[in-house]
Amino acid sequence: MTNRSACHRIVMMVAASALGLAACGGNAPPKPGHATQNVDSPGVSRFAPADRHLAPNLSGTTLEGSQFALDDIAGNIVVVNVWASWCAPCRIESPVLAGLERQLGAQKVRFVGIDEADTSSSARQFVASAAARYPQLVDEDGAILGRLTLLPQKGIPSTLILDRHHRMAARVIGPVTSQQIHTLVSELLLEG
Repeated sequence: MTNRSACHRIVMMVAASALGLAACGGNAPPKPGHATQNVDSPGVSRFAPADRHLAPNLSGTTLEGSQFALDDIAGNIVVVNVWASWCAPCRIESPVLAGLERQLGAQKVRFVGIDEADTSSSARQFVASAAARYPQLVDEDGAILGRLTLLPQKGIPSTLILDRHHRMAARVIGPVTSQQIHTLVSELLLEG
């Protein structure tokens, strides 16, 4: 490999990383008063058990028209993903999340989607193409996302992981990978 091609490759990797962080909007810095620990890659934060805050009881109507509340899945680790059909990084991560939901379901890990500012027909097509079977809350006005203060209020995708007590244990700002979710969930499963 020539020096020129090596430099070109490095520049492309840096540009791809910057694009991944930008996702579909701006990223929010950590909120004051929330201790972030063990940041192992851009956009990934973990919160020590003593620093975790209880998540609000997210509830609302799903894309299928049924009612859902976080309390319905008490005792489970929960992966909450914020997405929209018009978000390019969301199109990449959603099939990954759908596959993880099938893999991790037997371990008391549940997934919930929050569909932001979308049309119902586009959102349904998106969920069908990703083969996602988990509940997808409709959040046309951003009220549900507004309750999740650890996540950016503008710019998606973002993901929040709740421990078994539904305390906010980790977050990923930007698109997630299978490895990130496996690592974060595995750590919470070990907490017992």
